[in-house]
Amino acid sequence: MSLSFEEFRERLSTPGGAASLGLTLTDAEGLQVRADESASRSWYDYWTSSALPVVPDATTHDMAAAPAVSEPSAAAHGAGGHDLSALQATPAAFPAPAPADGTPARKSRTGLWVLLSVLGALVLIAVVVLVIALTTARHWTKVDVPEQPETFHSEEYETGRFDVTMDDVNPCFIDQAWSDCIDAMAAQYDAVCADVELTEPATSVCTEYLAAIDDMRSQGTDGVVASLGSFGKLSRTAELATRQVSNEDYRPAETHEAVCYLGFLGECR
Repeated sequence: MSLSFEEFRERLSTPGGAASLGLTLTDAEGLQVRADESASRSWYDYWTSSALPVVPDATTHDMAAAPAVSEPSAAAHGAGGHDLSALQATPAAFPAPAPADGTPARKSRTGLWVLLSVLGALVLIAVVVLVIALTTARHWTKVDVPEQPETFHSEEYETGRFDVTMDDVNPCFIDQAWSDCIDAMAAQYDAVCADVELTEPATSVCTEYLAAIDDMRSQGTDGVVASLGSFGKLSRTAELATRQVSNEDYRPAETHEAVCYLGFLGECR
């Protein structure tokens, strides 16, 4: 027999109504449940899901109209048989029945809220720590490979100027035509001193040599060489100097930007 929710509530308000529904509630408890709609709904859901038997209400139904027990059934129980239909599981607490799995609904909700609160607190703590770590982060330059300074070596090089020396072998000889001796000395000067950049000492030697040639020309071109002077043959060499040359081995330091969080996370000094 199926009852609507309202019929179920009305049955709870009648004497013996809860017992007729197979519920282990006293009449006073039935009235309390009847007065609380949420409690009534919980008990109604429990009653419908448990398929508890409905005993006809004596105040509204004629007992004579109740269906008779079939002979096979009565015979099966015998004269001393017991009816087990009334031994149904009842809710563990009043007024709200427990769920089908036996766990109190309120306790389940409380556990869920506790879990959500703990997770929320952990997330909040993590966010706070992250914000502090980011705002207090220390950035610095970390040297991975130190700088390699440039090194140098010495080398000689030609400056582009020339040194001039004079030996003691005169380019002329005794009884040589005077004009030929002048030409021989002029040839020495032109080959060594002319059209090149000279060092200071070489300039002095060449200037003196040219002055001697001019003096010989001033004496004319006739005659022969009677004696040899102190002038000899000239020779020229490139001026050399020393300089420092790079070995091209400079290497800048290899670095990267490091970050330290909270004084111990990341790359800290």
